[in-house]
Amino acid sequence: IPTNQNKKNGVVNNNKAGEIWSEYCSQRPWLAPTPGGEVALFMMRNRENIVNAAVIATSSGENFDSNNTADESLRELIQVLLEWDSYFDQSSEEEETAQPLSERGFRMALFVAEEMIEVPRDLGMIPVGVLWEVIRSCD
Repeated sequence: IPTNQNKKNGVVNNNKAGEIWSEYCSQRPWLAPTPGGEVALFMMRNRENIVNAAVIATSSGENFDSNNTADESLRELIQVLLEWDSYFDQSSEEEETAQPLSERGFRMALFVAEEMIEVPRDLGMIPVGVLWEVIRSCD
């Protein structure tokens, strides 16, 4: 499969990622229909662990001063991931429409990507690539 490889943060950006994901999940009904949905599903399944770990990791209170703050940031990130389909939709000519993340949402995205997800143990490269695209969009 030909790819346009831009390796950033250990993730390969593949212009055919949407097609590859559609084909891959067509025979696996337990997977989300979009890569962003798959990352969101991982986060929802592991919400309690992610929230607790984020609060503990930032015990100084600078990012997440409580479980409620961390949970709100995680929910914001999940919402953005669920709306991130246009990045992988090869038929769409529209610009990416996902809402930008708040500062805390951005910090949660970085925390999850760097501390909570192991590729390929937890998720594959295509779904994690969506998470990194969301992070890069905040720059």
